[in-house]
Amino acid sequence: MTAAVVAATLLLLRDDPELGHLVDRRSLDAIARSIREPLPGVGWALDRVPWPLLRRAALGLERVVSPGFVAHYALRKHMIRERLLAAIEDGHRQVVLVGAGFDMLSASVPDEARVFEVDLPATQAAKRRAHDFGREIVFVPLDLTRDSLRAALLASPGFDPGRDTVFVAEGLLMYLERPSVEAILADMTELEGRVRLVASVVTPDRRGRVRLHTQRAVVDLCMRLLGERFRWGESPERLEETLAAYGLDLETVSSTAELCGEAKGKRARRPTGEVIVVASGRGRASAVDALAVDVTTTNATSGAPGGPTPLAETGSPA
Repeated sequence: MTAAVVAATLLLLRDDPELGHLVDRRSLDAIARSIREPLPGVGWALDRVPWPLLRRAALGLERVVSPGFVAHYALRKHMIRERLLAAIEDGHRQVVLVGAGFDMLSASVPDEARVFEVDLPATQAAKRRAHDFGREIVFVPLDLTRDSLRAALLASPGFDPGRDTVFVAEGLLMYLERPSVEAILADMTELEGRVRLVASVVTPDRRGRVRLHTQRAVVDLCMRLLGERFRWGESPERLEETLAAYGLDLETVSSTAELCGEAKGKRARRPTGEVIVVASGRGRASAVDALAVDVTTTNATSGAPGGPTPLAETGSPA
């Protein structure tokens, strides 16, 4: 339900004068179809309520429960799509959308890249019943709180562990406990090729709570009732250490508030505490190979190809 509600937010941007240009319009009809099963009330409203009235009511509700969320979400998707396309341009031709939900980010992926969508079986089933995706997508049913991402990918047809892969985790990690987040990071870096992570991360507020800084108490209550409360969040400083522990170098941390120039109004200027993170590294196997090359080069330079280094010969710990 949470995934469907968030995806439905994009529909409000269809004719938005400030933010509509940020939306990949190929995805809107697909989203409208896919959310009807988990959110039948929204489907009923789309069919019967005049769109200007429905849109006005939805934006009024946004101002009550989480001011600025629609703008934040539009800019978050825009930033993630741009960073995903940059990774593909850099040679990462294998795309894994982790916790894809009802989003249609796969529609933005160039044909030369292969797409794997990872999500709960029920969410995927509802999404697949709704429409034809128009391209080949490998669906990987998985409960990330119980099972291994790496094992599920290796069992998926066409997945190549040696190929450079970009992982996208948008609106996902905050719902997981820390051990599950760290298991995902570990599984990513157990692959053989280069890996890149593009993810949204919620930073704790001044009181240490993991939540969007703009959301009202009613949202906290609803999320608890739905069993969808935020569990994991990290400050950018701590995040760099967490990623480094799994061989990932933090490249950029961006806020949607930085992109207020992309919007044509002032709705994007509310800091929500959610940031977009890009991190890169090598799979463990390729890192080991690179280390072997470095050692061989060092030995050759020292005049002892294939043999121990002078430090080792002294009996000092190497």
